[in-house]
Amino acid sequence: MQQYPKLFIKAGLLYLLAGVVLGVVIGVVPDWSTRLRFVHIHLNLLGFMVMMIAGVAYHVLPRFSARPLPWPEGLKYHFILQNIGLLGMVVFHTAGGLWGEGISHILFVVFSVTAGAGLGVMCYNLYGVLVPAEEPPPTEISAEMKVAEVLDRFPGALPVFLQSGFAALANPAARKTFAKVISIDKACQKHGVDTAQFLRQLNTALFGASPAGSSQPAGPAEEAHQVGDVIRKGEYCKPGVMVGSLIKIYPETKAVFEKHYGAGCFSCPGQAFETVEQTAQMHDVDVDLILKDINRAIDSALKS
Repeated sequence: MQQYPKLFIKAGLLYLLAGVVLGVVIGVVPDWSTRLRFVHIHLNLLGFMVMMIAGVAYHVLPRFSARPLPWPEGLKYHFILQNIGLLGMVVFHTAGGLWGEGISHILFVVFSVTAGAGLGVMCYNLYGVLVPAEEPPPTEISAEMKVAEVLDRFPGALPVFLQSGFAALANPAARKTFAKVISIDKACQKHGVDTAQFLRQLNTALFGASPAGSSQPAGPAEEAHQVGDVIRKGEYCKPGVMVGSLIKIYPETKAVFEKHYGAGCFSCPGQAFETVEQTAQMHDVDVDLILKDINRAIDSALKS
């Protein structure tokens, strides 16, 4: 877990403890309830509940959505603004800032706005994970893409499939059923079609050029080439490569992720679809550092 989600959860537990103690005090001395009720409610609401929700959501949502937060640095500002705002509200409310006038009231309003600004940062980050910006269409077809995805985005691909032996795709029902769940690679295997040759033909028909990855595999001294979000044997890793694809081709790299993130990283179902860069951001690790270790492991695997 990253630093700030953990801090949010720890702070939430401390606010819960403070809220419980204050609740006991109000129960023992009922005459204090009028002035302390606001403090008690906000310690439990903005302190415990929001802090706990934020900590868990910041950790879980990016991983299960397989998308990074739109503003990772915002976690720090949210944590600072909400804590300063909440504590300031509590102090100046107790001093009569809610119902009084003068400097106490002004400062109570200032700290209320500060806490609200922190919540605004949280809403921006979490909403951005759930409703990402529309991704641009792919500029190259890869073997892992679903057949239906290619046909939906590129209607001109259907004649290439049919000419290459995928006769079943002439049936619209087939395009709406099995084509949605089968990848190009699996479809080629099923029909006895050479995947690399078919991809060259398909990309040439759609984009006017053969895929860059269709040449001979890159050697140890050559720069890696990423086809979409996948990696092939002989290639080196780049930030946009999916972790699941990387580990499938180079199982040796799993040890690198365990070294930097811990073994618990692989219990997350979204892990297979996260890119190396996304996981580095989520775990607050320098992406260049982990890429160096990954490519060192790949280089050793290729030489063995």
